Amino acid sequence: MPAEQKFVETIEDLISTAKEALKKNHHAFVLFSGSTDLKTGDSWCANCQKAEPVLEECLKHSKDGDVFMMIEVGSESEWNSPENKFRTHPVFKLQSIPCVVSFKLTGDELSVVDRIEGTKCHDKAQLAKMLNA
Repeated sequence: MPAEQKFVETIEDLISTAKEALKKNHHAFVLFSGSTDLKTGDSWCANCQKAEPVLEECLKHSKDGDVFMMIEVGSESEWNSPENKFRTHPVFKLQSIPCVVSFKLTGDELSVVDRIEGTKCHDKAQLAKMLNA
């Protein structure tokens, strides 16, 4: 059975969900993506749209017990702001989207182990290596 997939709406939910999985010795991953355009049902971010089917295919082969989360970083104007909370967050420090991150837990501190950003999220081999490690 593949990783559990969850949509999280807040940074707090993301952190608590990741910590919960990691404390059970499972892996925790997140996709940071542009928000959904309510008119089209797709992300405003073209690279995010292209990454989704590649990720879905890779997740079919992920490990049972692992958690794969998705969170939206905001509208295009919100994302482009230097003050965007995902850009300035001390753990995430995002520079581009889409971005897939894997986490580790040291004590109670969450940190990033690996990240795949931008058009590299279209690379099935690179994503599969991260998600199936």
